[in-house]
Order: sequence, then C-alpha cells, then structure tokens
Amino acid sequence: MHMIACCLIRLAMLGACRLVKLSVEQLSFARALTETRLFLRTLLNTPDTDIWASIREAHLSCCAQYRVRYKLGRQFSRDLQEYRRKTRGPEKGSRGRKCKYTASPTPKPETHKGLKGQIILLS
Repeated sequence: MHMIACCLIRLAMLGACRLVKLSVEQLSFARALTETRLFLRTLLNTPDTDIWASIREAHLSCCAQYRVRYKLGRQFSRDLQEYRRKTRGPEKGSRGRKCKYTASPTPKPETHKGLKGQIILLS
C-alpha cells in the first residue's frame, strides 16, 4: 500500500512540475505527501464527480508551490564511514579509543660501569 501511495505522489509531483516547468527533484516530496492527504480527504468528501478535475488541478498547483533548495551535483556517498570522514574534515582524527599498540622507542644499549669507571657494553 505504501508503494502505491509513493507512486501516486510521484505522479502528482510530475504533473506539478509540468505546470511550472521545473525538474521533479526540485519539488518537496514531504509537502506533496501532505497535499495528497488533503486532496484525498477532499475527494472523498465531495460527492459530485464533475468537480474532481478542478480539485486535481488545485492539488497539482499546491504541490508545485513547495520547492527544496537544489544544488546541482550534490551527492553523498552511501558508505557511512566515508560520509563521516568527509564531514569531519581533514584536520580532525577519528573518535573513540586510541590504539593499544604504539611503536616503542628504540631501547638504549645495556651498559655496566666497571670498578675503574670504564663503561662496558653488554649487548
């Protein structure tokens, strides 16, 4: 049922964009959903079938009023980790725990001081 409703709303958006000569992606789906609910409620409450065409035209003109801010070429990756990495920016690192294993500094050679003060290298 939801798929049928989604297709009907998309058809209404297609008719609305033809009225105002816009692209379908420039119209708001959420607002078209609200207008379609009002359209169906009005349609069911009107017994006269002669004015259904005028009600549909009013519905399409209402759907054409609501536009979204459209930016050409704006796309986000579906990979959630890649999206997070891009939104954090290059200067911010990853959140969470730090790595357990870090490279230890090079150990100093083992030495021993003799009785006369000389340094003896053991390793």
